[in-house]
Order: sequence, then C-alpha cells, then structure tokens
Amino acid sequence: MSGTSVRGYQAIEDYAILSNCHGCALVARDGSIDWACLGRFDDAPTFSRLLDAGRGGCFAIQPEGRFETERLYLAHTNILQTVFTTETGVLTLHDFMLAPREDEPMPSLVRIVAATAGEVRVEVTYRPLAGFAEAFGPLDVSSDRIEGDGLVCVTSGLPDAVRLEDGCAVARFTLQAGEEVAFALFAEGSDARLVRTPRDLMDRAREAWADWSTDAVYDGPLRDELLRSALTLKALTYAPSGAIVAAATTSLPEEIGGIRNWDYRFCWIRDACLSFYVLKKFGMTREAEAFFGFIVSLAEREGGGLKPLYAIAGEADLTEHEIAHFEGWRGSRPVRHGNEAAEQHQSDAYGQVLDLFYLHERLGGSLDETAREQAVSLADFSAETWHEKDAGLWEPRKPEEHYLHAAIMNWVALDRAIRLFGERETWVRERDRIVARVNSEGVHADGYYPQFIGSDDVDAALLIAPMVGFPVDETVFERTVDRIIAELGRGHLVYRYRNDDGLPGHEGTFVICAFWLVDALLWLGREEEARTRFEALRALQNDVGLFAEEVSEEGHFLGNFPQAFSHLAFIHSALMLDLFAHGGREALKGTYADRTLRETDHRRAPDVGAR
Repeated sequence: MSGTSVRGYQAIEDYAILSNCHGCALVARDGSIDWACLGRFDDAPTFSRLLDAGRGGCFAIQPEGRFETERLYLAHTNILQTVFTTETGVLTLHDFMLAPREDEPMPSLVRIVAATAGEVRVEVTYRPLAGFAEAFGPLDVSSDRIEGDGLVCVTSGLPDAVRLEDGCAVARFTLQAGEEVAFALFAEGSDARLVRTPRDLMDRAREAWADWSTDAVYDGPLRDELLRSALTLKALTYAPSGAIVAAATTSLPEEIGGIRNWDYRFCWIRDACLSFYVLKKFGMTREAEAFFGFIVSLAEREGGGLKPLYAIAGEADLTEHEIAHFEGWRGSRPVRHGNEAAEQHQSDAYGQVLDLFYLHERLGGSLDETAREQAVSLADFSAETWHEKDAGLWEPRKPEEHYLHAAIMNWVALDRAIRLFGERETWVRERDRIVARVNSEGVHADGYYPQFIGSDDVDAALLIAPMVGFPVDETVFERTVDRIIAELGRGHLVYRYRNDDGLPGHEGTFVICAFWLVDALLWLGREEEARTRFEALRALQNDVGLFAEEVSEEGHFLGNFPQAFSHLAFIHSALMLDLFAHGGREALKGTYADRTLRETDHRRAPDVGAR
C-alpha cells in the first residue's frame, strides 16, 4: 500500500463530518476520508482506517510533500472546504454528500480538488473495504472509473491514468491554477454516471443546506456557532425515518487503549427527545416533527414499554458483535458493531417521550387518536413501574438500582400526562409519591441528592431536575450542584460520575454534563459562574465547530464523534443564557415547553401549527 494509506491515527478533533441524512463520512485534516457508511449510518463501513490504520480502507486526496491546512464549512452548509498551502501553490478541496434521488443517478459523495494559486502536485489514494472484511477485494481500474468492494468511483477531468499500487488505486498529477479534478462515489450496481457537472452538484447541495438553515428562529450574537451545531444535528438525522443517531461512529474509545468502545450509530430515545426539544426551540420544526412521527410509531409498536435505543429505521435487534481482527483507534479494542444496551430497562425514556408529546401540543401540534392512546399507555406503565429498579441512563454493567434520575423522569411522564389528558387518580397519586420519595428518602444525610437511594456518590444527571420542572428542594439542589463541582468537576470540565460502573478502566469528562452544570447554575441565579463556564466550553469546539462526546483532562477529544448530545447541550445552554438575560431566574422556570414559548430579543417562538 502507498505511504499515504498506512499513515498513523489522527486525533479525533482532526475530523469533520459529511452527511446526506442517510449516511456519513469523516474527513481528516490531511484530506483523507477514514470513515464512511454511505448507505445508512449504521451500515458496515466502506472506509474504516479510523479503526485500523493498516486494515481499514481510506480515500485520501492531498498535495505531495509538505503542506499546511485550513478548513471550514461553507456558510450555512455541511460542505467542507479544505485549503492546502504548499511551497508551490494552493490547493482547495471541497467535500460533500448528496441525498439519493429517483429521477436521476446521484453520487452519494463528491470530492472536487482545484488549484487556486500556482501549481500543486496532487496524490490520490483510493482503497475501499467491504464492511469489516478481513481482506481487501480486487479493484478494477478503467479510464474514468474505479470499481470494487461495493463502490464505483467515477472521475472527471483527471489528467493522468489511475494505477494500481499494492492493491490501492493511486493517481498522481499536477494541477495549475484554475484546473480541477472531481471524484464521485456511487453504490456498486447503480447507474454510476455523472449527468451534472461536479460544480452543479455542489450548488445543489449548497442550496439544500442553505434552505434548511433559513428556518432558524434565533438571531443573536452566537447565531453562526449555534447554526453549526444545528446543522450537525441535521447531519445526524436519518431522513427516511426521522431518527436521530447519537453519533456518526462506533468504537471511538472513552479511554485510549481501554475497552469502553461502543457503537453509537443508533437512535437513543433520550438523546433524540432532547434533540427534538432543541431543534424545536431553534426553529428546525421539520426535522423535529419527522422524529415525532418515528417515536409515535415505536410507542404504538411496543404497547407501553420502550427500549432505550433502536436502529435508525426502528429495528429492535441490535445484537452486539466484536470485530476481533480490527485493532481499534490507537489500539483501543474491541471494535463493536451493535449495542447490547438495547436490552436494558431504562425507565427515564417514558418521561422523555411524554415530555416530547406535551411540547408538540404546546407548540401548536396535535396528537391523533393513536398517539393519545400510546401516551396514556406510557403513563400507565410509568405509574405501575416507577418504583422498580432500573439500569440508569448511563448504562453501567452492574445490578439495577433506584436511580433518582429515573424517578424524576417518571415524575415527568406522569406530570405531562396529567397536563395533556387531565387528572387521573393513579397518575396524581404516583406523581406525588415520587416527589415525596425523592425529597425525603432520596436526600442523603449530608443534604444532597445522590446517584441512587442509599448511595454516597453524586451523578451529573441530576443537574437536569429543575430543567424538567421537577419540584426540587432548592437548598438540597444547590448542595448537590456544589458537590458535583467538588467531586466531578475538573476546571470547566465535568465527569458524569466517578464511582464503579462495573467496567474496567476510566473515561473522559462528559461534554453534555458540563453544559448541564451551566444550566443548573443559571437556574440557581449564579449567572457569572455559568457564563464563565459556558465560554470555556465554547472553546472546546474543533476548528470546524464540532464537539465530541468526551474530553480528556488534557483537552483531547474522546468517544464517538460528532456527538448529538454535546451539540444539543451547547445550543440549549446558549438559549438558556439568552433567556436568563431577557427575564432572569423567572424565565427559566417550568418545563421545556414553557421556556420554548418565551421569546427574547434574539429568539422568536417556533410554531408547529404554522407548517
């Protein structure tokens, strides 16, 4: 294989995402696509060097020799521009994906490389791998295409022939200022031909993203940054079903060399409900409503209970497999495909879904008879089971406990059902029992809320309690916040917990938990402290505005990437700060729906009924 194809692992923060809302790809700063699942987010990959530097496939475009790199997304789009500066000239690479169409053949991914100054010698290395296969398949190279391992790469404007070197398709050529070459990827067996010029395809992609971006209802000083996070959430949305994946990757580790490497390319009910809320609050109602339909269909199918996560078309079988012959990012084994957490009982999901139904109706939407029946069924299920132990939202591999976060979210389920359908004796009784238990038996002897009843440990998940409108004891909650800062905080970073979770090794700090702390401090009226933390967290974004799941204490990204949880939390905290500036503590009270309907100088309330 060529020297490009065997280069070492890149830092997680060095990647940017491409998406067509069906599948995705990750592009490194050096111009190499090291991860791509082009048909569906949760497919086996086509390029996988991210998880094995030697065995995985890649698609690299870069100048020969030394170069410096600058990157950005074109305004209001997910089109990535990478500029390489060399001693002899400047090379610009545009990468983007396109959604499939029935009326004409459409490549899933296009790469356009152009010399914009001087002349530059370019090297292209192309080597797909069919899923997690143990060996590369043969490539067939002709004048304008490369075929093999499930893909057809159609070239345009290539001045020199593509050659096979050590099993890779390699092209080396010189571009003068104003010259460009394009590569377009099609699924093998499709009508693989370019019926539009690559620049026409890029204009189409630009128009589609820019049109979507006009829905934003926030126009404050952080608009561009928040729009980037909203575009990332959009990029993680599976258009055919409306499902939102937790992240674009599998098996990026929470500890380098450790075993905490999970597959996040699925739809967690909790993550996606929070994404729904943030998308609604930011004005992206089309995606929010598509996801609403996805959740309604799941609730109808399950008849009361819900799994914590599903595949992106609603499949429930997420059997976990280990890819034993892949070494993992920087030696972090195992590489996993599938996630056995789907079999856990996580009762907080009922509160997330009922809160979603309530928000939908408050913003002008309506619940059809099927949705109403399912909402009632979920509330009944919550009333019957809230007092039972569950696995907790963090999915520890330990026996179940009476987690306070689960109790609080079951309170949300019953509270929202009462708001939607009126008081029912069972719902009211069990809702009030939850409050009594959390604020009595659930309070530690030292006056704070612990992770679960009988525990001495704190859990950052409890920071969300007032955000969902739960009637916390304010004194107890403030003690909880201060204890979380003392025990889980590392500067502006926050661990989700530090006690044993049944797994060996450790993990990084959790980005969403650090933003939850910002929200909690604001709710307590500690504005200066909250703003200081928020500004420090803003600086965690990589050069193209993306967040990972976790951050090491040294500041490096960990975990699957980019992470929906982190981006929705960034948007939420920014809008909370905006709301606090508008109306102080009073403006933060109540439910997500209450706050969504409160307008400020920078944000108007979205209206589902207007669509």
